[in-house]
Amino acid sequence: MLFLDYVEVFTNYYSKVYKQLLYILNDPFLAEDLAQEVFLKFYRNPPEKEECIGAWLFQVAKNVAYNHIRGENNRIHREIKACLFKGTEMYSPSYAQEEQIYVRQVLKRMDERDRTILILKLSGYSYEEIAGVLGVKKTSVGTLIARAQRRFKELYEKGV
Repeated sequence: MLFLDYVEVFTNYYSKVYKQLLYILNDPFLAEDLAQEVFLKFYRNPPEKEECIGAWLFQVAKNVAYNHIRGENNRIHREIKACLFKGTEMYSPSYAQEEQIYVRQVLKRMDERDRTILILKLSGYSYEEIAGVLGVKKTSVGTLIARAQRRFKELYEKGV
């Protein structure tokens, strides 16, 4: 790919990748850092097929975000153990943080396809790009989104 192609891909997809990461991580600064990491990966090792750029970027962004979350969860787990061992008191998170945790728990209980389609939709991907990621027809994306939203609502209201 030429340099101009990278600039064009960055211009066309940065906001979508950033939004996707923001929805997963709920931290604008972290989402910005990881979005840069996604585009560095794209620059260093672009996908073989140019028509798959959106799907490739989504997958890399998702993997980068989940790897970060796993690392943070491990760090938090170690810190909690250290605090418990030392006998120090842990502070409870604010209501907003608790809500974010709850939403993530609900998303984790959903099947991969429903979770993916909701994140893609909220990140601003088009129906065509969502269809490409999921491997379905563009005409069925709206129905799949509606079903995923309904399942999320059911799980959310049921209480994880």
